[in-house]
This record gives sequence, C-alpha cells and structure tokens, in this order.
Amino acid sequence: MNLHHLRYFLAVARTGGFTQAARELHVTQPTVSSGISELERSLGVRLFNRSGRRVELTLEGRMLVGYAMRVEDVIEEVQEKLARHELPPGEGFQFGAIDAAVIYLLPDILKQYMQDFAHIELVTQVAPSRYLVEDLLLNRSEFALISLPYSHPRIETIPIYEESMPLVVGANHCFAGCTSVTLQEVVNEPLILFHADSVSRTIVDERLGEAGLAPSVVMEMRSPEAMRKLVESGVGISFLPELTVRESLDHGTLVQVPVAGVSFGRQIGVAWRRGRYFGASIRALLEAIFSRYGGRDEFDRRLETPRH
Repeated sequence: MNLHHLRYFLAVARTGGFTQAARELHVTQPTVSSGISELERSLGVRLFNRSGRRVELTLEGRMLVGYAMRVEDVIEEVQEKLARHELPPGEGFQFGAIDAAVIYLLPDILKQYMQDFAHIELVTQVAPSRYLVEDLLLNRSEFALISLPYSHPRIETIPIYEESMPLVVGANHCFAGCTSVTLQEVVNEPLILFHADSVSRTIVDERLGEAGLAPSVVMEMRSPEAMRKLVESGVGISFLPELTVRESLDHGTLVQVPVAGVSFGRQIGVAWRRGRYFGASIRALLEAIFSRYGGRDEFDRRLETPRH
C-alpha cells in the first residue's frame, strides 16, 4: 500500500471520476488510474465499479474510505506538528559533556533552554572525552562538549573555549612561595593526573616527553573536582584546567606556580558525528552554545556544506 495511491483513491471517491481526480491533484489521468489499479492489486479487491466515465465505490471501497481519511488526517497532523517543531511529551535527546563544561559553561544556557523547551526531556551524559565520542559514534548522543584536540575521521569538532592548565599546589606546599619551578622539580613531586586515556593527560605527557622527563609518582583520576580537593589537602600537585581551580585560587586554598619555559593548556569544543541531522529543538541548544562562546558562523557553514 502506497500513501500516494491512497491519496489518488480518496480524490476519485470525492470527485467521482479519474479525470476530475487527476485535475484536482495536478497529475495525469493515467497516473491516477495506474495508482488505483496498483492499490486494488495490493489489497486483492475492487474499489470502484466503473460505468463509462462515472465510477462508484464498491462495498470494499466504502469501507476503505473511512480508514484512508483517518490516515490522511494523521499525516496532516504530523506535518503540522513538525512544522511547529512540536514533540510529544517525554520526547527528548541526550548530549554529552565533560565535567568542566557542565559545571562552568552550560548552567545558564541549560536553564534558559529548559524554560524555552519545557516539553523536551533532556539527558546529559557526563564523562571523559573518549567515552563521549564513543556515544557519538554509537548514535547514543546527538553532540558532546569534549576536550580538544581530538581527531577522528567520523567526528566534527569546533572549539568554543580555550583555557590554561596551570600547575597548582596546596597553600602549604613548598612550591607555594616560589616565583617559578622547573619541570624537573615538578616531576620529583607526587603528581595527581588525569587517566592516561584522557586528552588533558595527553597534553601533559607530551610536554614532559618533549623535555625527556617522566613523573616519579602519579595518582590517576577522572574527576577534576576530586583532583582539586586532593591537591588542596596536600596529597600531591597537579596541572588542572583553569575553570576547575579558579574558585580555589581566589580563596587561597590553591596556589598557581609558573613552570619555567613551558605552559599547558587545552580547548573545549563541540563534537558531533559527521553528517548528523539536527532537528529544531537540538539545533536550538547548539546555537545557544555557539552564540555564547563563538563558532556560530562556522557551525552554520559546516551544516550547509556536506563533508566527506
């Protein structure tokens, strides 16, 4: 059964003839006749009694009219709802974000979005970048805010925020009063670092590797907030994203110590699976993020230009 064939059927039933139906639908009369014949073959019944140019519904045809009209009504309702970007209650989508993005970059945006799209059920997956990208590839998330750089042939990224990753120590640590320290001095101290599979850890490891150094003692963690608290407690020192430590630096529970001849930093960016279609409700959240932090023009350009 074909929706076009049902449309032809209703037009013939309404006008009483194939020619009139074709004129009403702006198609050729053979197109209507062929569609009705195909519909009758697929259903295994005759829908019209043909008498000259006039046709009349058979018993089966009269029964089909009611169902066909209901189908037509449903299609019109769906078209109207889609045109208004109206989704049923409980419908929604998932996006991903690293800790820092959820805590520091998105609260105001999400608050406004949930007011504007109160009918949308929003699910946020908070995890390291690697796992967020896996969700994108498996179509579990629509987009994600991840640490950059991150390269994958099926993933698009646009940076929206750049931040430093300063060396921070507890207020009572011996480095706290230093104007600067060397990387050699840093690696001699207990270090609290992100897990080896994280982008932020890769940035630190690459800088140390360039200097021919490796840390002597490392505690690995995934939560920057937990790392911050441990550094405050004097368990070790760390290179942590500026967003994570800003409040602690202001309160004096952490101290930023310059490292001679080197600096650490990362970007936070929006990532999505290449070729992904974003409906109006999803795109509205993305556009709010890009409008706040930059990248809106680039995002629009990427969606308009197919990438292979």
